[in-house]
This record gives sequence, structure tokens and C-alpha cells, in this order.
Amino acid sequence: MPNLIDTIDIKASPEAVWAVLGDLAATTDWLPGTVNARVDSGTRICVMADGSEVHEQIDNYSTTARSYDWQHLRVALPVRDSHGRFSVLTNDSGGATVVLEMQFVPIDESVVGEVTTMIHGAFHQSLESLRQFVEHGIRWNAALSPDGPQSG
Repeated sequence: MPNLIDTIDIKASPEAVWAVLGDLAATTDWLPGTVNARVDSGTRICVMADGSEVHEQIDNYSTTARSYDWQHLRVALPVRDSHGRFSVLTNDSGGATVVLEMQFVPIDESVVGEVTTMIHGAFHQSLESLRQFVEHGIRWNAALSPDGPQSG
């Protein structure tokens, strides 16, 4: 079972980062491909640009610890039992470090390396998009807009 850990430093207070990351329906601002999001009975449902839906069970949500656990109930990835944790920490410069941890089981073990590389790249892109939104107000879909960057 691959165990991925990715981090990104954000030039904002941990509280400001948590205000975005902890708002479970705000993924439309920063999570690439997300066009609609809602939370229903502890499940975050994200509608993606291609019409697919990602369902995540959210557990251990803590404003004090600035973290939550998630488990994919439905996701368009070649994996099963995918789950992880988002955490927002204070870094040495007084800004925030976001930690994204994930574990999963590839459906096809023969391509574990390729699947791991793909997922790691997508998760890093998500963290970079979060950084751009928090630091500059640039939404993930800014480059798609005919009017240029859109701020939140």
C-alpha cells in the first residue's frame, strides 16, 4: 500500500489557510477540476468538470488541530481503499505548511509505480493550487477564463 506525503509552504497564517481548507465546500476555489461541492451528512461530494463525482467521507475534523481525515467512497482513480489526512501546521517563518497524506491500494498491482506517480502529481498540483488561491486569490480555473485570472 503506497503511502504518499506531500507538503507545501504557504505565505499566510495557519488560520487563513485553515479558513479555506477547513471550508469543505470551498474546493471549487482551489481544487483543480471541481465545479461544484457540497457536504451532506459528513460526506463531501465534489462534481468535477467532466461530470464525474468524488465522494469523500470526512472524519476527525478538528478546528483546533486544523486537520481532518478523508476516505474516498467514490473516485475516478484506479485505486481502492484510498484515504488520508489534511493538516495545516505553523512553520518556522510563521506561515503555514499544509501536509497531505494519502494511502491507497492500486486496483492493478502491476502498475503501482505509474499510479503512485500520477496520484502524487495530481495531489501536488492540488496543493500548489491551494497556495495560489490563499496567497493571491487566484482560483484553479483562472487560466480557463476568457477574461483572465479570477480572484475569489
